[in-house]
Amino acid sequence: MADADLISRAAGGDPAAFQRLVEEHRSMVYRVAFQFAGNHHDAEDIAQDVFIKVYRSLDRFRRDAQFTSWIYRIVMNACIDHRRRHSSSGAAPFGEEAEHRMANTPEEGPGPEATAYAGELGGVLEAEVNRLPNGQRIVFVMRHHQGLKLAEIAESLGLAEGTVKRQLHGAVHRLRAALSAANVTVGGRS
Repeated sequence: MADADLISRAAGGDPAAFQRLVEEHRSMVYRVAFQFAGNHHDAEDIAQDVFIKVYRSLDRFRRDAQFTSWIYRIVMNACIDHRRRHSSSGAAPFGEEAEHRMANTPEEGPGPEATAYAGELGGVLEAEVNRLPNGQRIVFVMRHHQGLKLAEIAESLGLAEGTVKRQLHGAVHRLRAALSAANVTVGGRS
């Protein structure tokens, strides 16, 4: 069943149709939330908030828009809200769980020195991504961690593609400057 039919039925009060929408989009919502929150518990909380907002807003969904773009925007806003509520806790969007998921076993990955350096680089980069202004951080994460194209980011955030390019350029420029100031070399460059 297509999203359009499910949306119409869910907006009309069909709980099975809404459950199906949740099932179809849960993995994307959780993945984005986890990328920002860095842990399972917070990602689950964010995902739950997202689907509550979706349920309450289905009647306002523009049928000419893409549902995935609309829900992605809700996820991003929920992540920003979560970060604001928990900013004093110093939670990082790419925490230890994310680092653990990306670690290779010794027999299939780099040696201990390379792994230690990658961990150090990841820590510095994580801290610098956290320091980016919200707009730049969101665009950077969507592009480099979610792998979205500029046009997809623009549509999801309701921005012009040129604005997305400027935000991304600003983020990359800030990150390079911060890494250079920290005397961290990436791929043979400082």
